[in-house]
Amino acid sequence: MDQPWRCWQFRAVVSLLWAPAAALVMAQPASASRLQLWQLNPATNQLEIRTERAVQPRAELVYNPTRLVIDLPGVVLGSPQISQNYSGAIRQVRVAQFDPQTTRIVVEYADGFTIDPQQVRFRGVTANNWLVQLPTPQQQTVSLPPLPPPSPPSAPPVTPTGPLQVRSWRADATGFLVLADRPLPEGSYTLRRPQRDRIEILLSNSELIRNFSPRRLELRRFGRDLVRAEVRTQSNRQVQITLDIDPQDADWQVTPRSDGFVIVPSNTAITPPPPPTAPPPSQQPSVIPAASAQTPVTTIQRVDLGGRELLIQGDRTVFYNVGWEGSRYRIRLRQAQLDSNLREPRLVTGSPLSNIEFRQEDNQTVSILLTPAPNFRILGPRPLSAESFVVQIQGVHDSPTSAPTPIDIPPTATTQPVPRGRFVVVIDPGHGGRDPGAIGIGGIREKDIVLDISLQVSQFLQQQGVQVMMTRTTDIDLDLAPRVAIAERARANAFVSIHANAISLARPDVNGLETYFAPGRSSRLASAIHNSILSSLNIRDRGVRSARFYVLRNTSMDSALVEIGFVTGAEDAANFQNPAWRTQMARAIAQGILNFLQGR
Repeated sequence: MDQPWRCWQFRAVVSLLWAPAAALVMAQPASASRLQLWQLNPATNQLEIRTERAVQPRAELVYNPTRLVIDLPGVVLGSPQISQNYSGAIRQVRVAQFDPQTTRIVVEYADGFTIDPQQVRFRGVTANNWLVQLPTPQQQTVSLPPLPPPSPPSAPPVTPTGPLQVRSWRADATGFLVLADRPLPEGSYTLRRPQRDRIEILLSNSELIRNFSPRRLELRRFGRDLVRAEVRTQSNRQVQITLDIDPQDADWQVTPRSDGFVIVPSNTAITPPPPPTAPPPSQQPSVIPAASAQTPVTTIQRVDLGGRELLIQGDRTVFYNVGWEGSRYRIRLRQAQLDSNLREPRLVTGSPLSNIEFRQEDNQTVSILLTPAPNFRILGPRPLSAESFVVQIQGVHDSPTSAPTPIDIPPTATTQPVPRGRFVVVIDPGHGGRDPGAIGIGGIREKDIVLDISLQVSQFLQQQGVQVMMTRTTDIDLDLAPRVAIAERARANAFVSIHANAISLARPDVNGLETYFAPGRSSRLASAIHNSILSSLNIRDRGVRSARFYVLRNTSMDSALVEIGFVTGAEDAANFQNPAWRTQMARAIAQGILNFLQGR
């Protein structure tokens, strides 16, 4: 009997599984889209995906076993992993949260079955409803060796007891392939990470064949990251494989296969480039085109470099995939064309990119090629909305930081959404990177407090239909001039810089809110934000003032600088360390900006 359609409404799943899923749900960005429904009909080989807002699926085919991997950027699942088993060629479908910004759907095929990646078809019914037509699975033809003479009925099966013979190894597209005389037995190895930059795999009851070579390999991942691997024989028939990796890498894993095993990262955010010695074509991941030919063409209106993020924005949903071409990071925009008035980003000394090249491949495909500057690497894309995303760049010497946990900010009864896309607001969290700003009571740092609040302001404004750009979203160095340049290139309606004040630690009695505007310019934005904060929080009022701050004097749009309190003040410092208070402050700032935009 045919399998029925499998369908889950995820709001119901969340309500049933709220307790174990609470931490996961609360950790998701408030502006992310939710996966509302997925359903697979094995009889027609059709998968339907429906999300809360527009999404651009990305897909590839991987092998051993054959799996179709579909990533939904900017989509949260809102529940633990869901698995559904099937009979026939499709063995299982799994849906899980791959990272905080991506839901992953994996269609795994039964042993011996595969599909032609070129026959996978995506059709966008709407921007948030996709149909994936899977090709008919094909049974792989395998040449089997002649059967040995039958054993006497009473003879038990023979299990190899000699050491595993490790014959050779090589680096492939994603990790290391180790070939042996048989599969790696279960429980015959240990994997540990004694240091952040080292993985050790110890194989028991194993040995290297005579003249095993090479003993060292190198794997270039993501165009820049170098992984070094070494294999050597230990005493007592043990083989050790050591990987020298980037300290920020996720864990690695060992996966047995019929002719040995593979060593690969536990998760990989983007498809790495092919290695110098590529594996056979049948073993390489196959990227599947996603955008339908029926999709309207998107005009790419802006490509702006702000700090260590490259913003790409279109006039409608942007369809893209990413990868490497040699040492250059390629962003391919499908169903897209470049705006004739597009201004290319200006690269200056110290820029994280050494070159940006634009290509209009044909009338519906745009490629943007990025060359990272020395000591920088490209982390990958992060969706902002259906119409825009940023490519994140990191300095190799940057210390890893943990981003503040986004908090869902419910709209208040008085909040009226503005017309979507009509207004552009730039939010500027002060300081960052090596500049901590003011340091106050208990060692609290201005840069950390204002980044947390700024991210929440951005999320709340986006919920209300405002297009938001941030001068920084992570703990990076950013001078004053680039902050102004981001606002000018964005042609923003408003620029709001968020700071925390300070005075001597000997004056914990000094507390309160100050909001600034440029001399000779309108104070309307500053007053709207200031009044909104005073009406929402219990904080001392130190007034709205004019000041010649660089970011206020040099921005051409309405601008304000908010000093949200004193890190050296006893009252304010205690508030800064309260997440609920920071959320109230973010909501009040966002409400003040909305009041300004609506002329109130």
